[in-house]
Amino acid sequence: MKKFLVLCSSLILFLSTFSFSHKAEAATFSDINGSFAKEYIEALGKEGVITGFPDGTYRPNITIKRSDFAKMLALALELPLNEASAKSFTDVPNWAKPYVGALVDAGITSGKKPGYFGAALPITRQEMIIMFVRAMGLEDYAQLLYLQSEFKDEAKISPTAYPYVSFAEHIGFAEGNPNNEFMPSQPGTRAAAAKWIYFFKIKGDQFFENALYVIGANTVDNIEDVQFVNDDAVKVVYTDGTSETIDVVTFLDDMYMRLQYDQFNYWTGFDWADLSEGEKTEIIQFIVECWQADWSDYKLLAAPEVVVEKVKQRLNNYFINHNNNQDILLEKAIWVAIDERLIQAKNHQ
Repeated sequence: MKKFLVLCSSLILFLSTFSFSHKAEAATFSDINGSFAKEYIEALGKEGVITGFPDGTYRPNITIKRSDFAKMLALALELPLNEASAKSFTDVPNWAKPYVGALVDAGITSGKKPGYFGAALPITRQEMIIMFVRAMGLEDYAQLLYLQSEFKDEAKISPTAYPYVSFAEHIGFAEGNPNNEFMPSQPGTRAAAAKWIYFFKIKGDQFFENALYVIGANTVDNIEDVQFVNDDAVKVVYTDGTSETIDVVTFLDDMYMRLQYDQFNYWTGFDWADLSEGEKTEIIQFIVECWQADWSDYKLLAAPEVVVEKVKQRLNNYFINHNNNQDILLEKAIWVAIDERLIQAKNHQ
């Protein structure tokens, strides 16, 4: 829970950083007049987020390197720069280390592999989306939801990037070409990077509000809309016409807990058998905590610690029979808890 509260604090900070200060004249580059991204390039140049080349060009149509994108994103997010955090990468040039280190500190990147950032490589469109979703602080939600992408070439999205791209698509951030193709492995251009960072910066609050709705609607069946009241609270509208105002941290905490609980519908006795006794206890403690939540269909009939111990013992006895290992973990946890009269359905007469 402590880790989650830190995360949510960073989300609220995220909402407050996305604006332009209008502190300087728009940056000019000699080769952007015909670019679709001219407006975005000039605005980001004015903010010092992007710079061109010594000859006064921006070169919008060339691919952007991972090191250059790291600098743009770190500056756009106004992250504290930290050269030391990039020291484990052997391929990052000195000028890029503060920016790469900033992204490492923020949990936005860990490189291509241990010790290697891929600084000189072009960054692909799907790699950029992964970083954007992480920058929003919503990586866990994207992975837990694992939404279906509607892009025609969704089969080409890498397994690692798929939940990030589909999540960004559903919140309106990731867009495809006129043929509705995302082109995930295509290297991003400097123009495309400028456009995405511009919209991420100027419309960050709108994308975040969209994300809250997507998370809520795909977690709770009767949520119709989620709207910001202010930076700290949201109005949740339900399908029956009622609504309530909830703290953003509380809302996200609740959705996260529900999504994690639902994951155990995909666990079986085979997963249970791979766990240590301590891990089993931790999982049952979490399930019991969910049964105590307001949204749960069940209520406890015994002390939580008693429920945990008895459910764990019964599951161990049940799954020791290998013929039972294909059964769903959560279903069996509920079954044994009811059988032991440890829980009861709230609508029980």
